[in-house]
Amino acid sequence: MQWAQRRKVFIALSIAASGALVCGALWFGLFYRAPSCTDGVQNNDERGVDCGGSCARLCAVPRVDPLWARAVRVADGVYHGVALIRNPEQGASGTDIEYRYSLYDAQGILVAERRGALTLQPNEVRVLFESSIITGSQRPVRAVVSLNGGEWERGTRDASTVSVIPGVLDSGARTLTATLVNDTPLDVRNVVANALLFDSDGILVTASETRVPLLRARSRTEVVFTWIEPFARPIGTTDVLVREDDARRN
Repeated sequence: MQWAQRRKVFIALSIAASGALVCGALWFGLFYRAPSCTDGVQNNDERGVDCGGSCARLCAVPRVDPLWARAVRVADGVYHGVALIRNPEQGASGTDIEYRYSLYDAQGILVAERRGALTLQPNEVRVLFESSIITGSQRPVRAVVSLNGGEWERGTRDASTVSVIPGVLDSGARTLTATLVNDTPLDVRNVVANALLFDSDGILVTASETRVPLLRARSRTEVVFTWIEPFARPIGTTDVLVREDDARRN
């Protein structure tokens, strides 16, 4: 092959190689996406699709069970449904966890049911409160709460922004006072406070809920819980738990 011909072949090959490199670069820039925790593909060190490994999302949904569930009488044919829920995960939070709160009579017949969704911070213990459930002539004697699903991610628990100063229980007036304190430099909205009243054996006697739409930065406010009927049993201990509202009810 003459030098001129070899030169033409070399130039042609160089042009082809350059074109291939340009096309490859264009394809890489337009279509290649680095593996991530939102690409819909199991890659890198993921244990499932976009979960586990270095991804924050958990592959398996933890089992969450209530510590207890009770129905407390408000008036004739009206009950509050109360449960205490604990997140068993020390280092993961769950959002949009679906729950079903069911009340049954002595024959095991379903009296009423509520559904909704809630959020759990890592290792959080929180109250699930379903107010004013109408039962009519049926008397609920057993409450059952089931929880499932949700989006679970590794993380740490948010610092509590609202604290509680215990108040005074007046059994005669059927009132309990408490003071909510916000020592942070930010306003806190939609504060929910739940009062739980127990007998000397630690069994829930009654409960109540109140809401504070806005708790100003570095401020405090007194809340008062009230009950219509006398307490069914003497009260041994009281507790007030607070959180920012996150519930979604159906």
